Amino acid sequence: MRRSAFTIIELIFVIFLLGVLSAVAIVKMGGMSDRAQQVQLKAFVGTLNRTSGAGFWFRSMEDGHDGNISNSTYNATIDQYIELIAGYDNGPSFENCNAIGNGVFLTYPFTVNYEVHCKNGSRSESPRFRLYDATNSQYID
Repeated sequence: MRRSAFTIIELIFVIFLLGVLSAVAIVKMGGMSDRAQQVQLKAFVGTLNRTSGAGFWFRSMEDGHDGNISNSTYNATIDQYIELIAGYDNGPSFENCNAIGNGVFLTYPFTVNYEVHCKNGSRSESPRFRLYDATNSQYID
């Protein structure tokens, strides 16, 4: 009577292939979490530009600051307007907003260090926020 079964060589070959496939999958999955963090931060910056920045700009106009939001009193109320993404290194600081647009509003030290930069508002323009990749020294738009 003849039995059909796998030989030890075939078994080792299958285990080797599974190891290679899992190593490739792990490498691919690792890059996905970095990309997911970047996408989440881009969405956060978009929300800041569309809603919160305009709201604080309007408030500064009412308070007589001519659109200037670099005031420490606004820092305490940001969480009333928007939910901050967990993992930031420093609290939000409108005081760092400047006319150039490279003031650091928030810092996120993930695998890649991200900063949310803030350009201060003026009488005719609301403040703008941009995502900056501090590790690679480039803006992500």
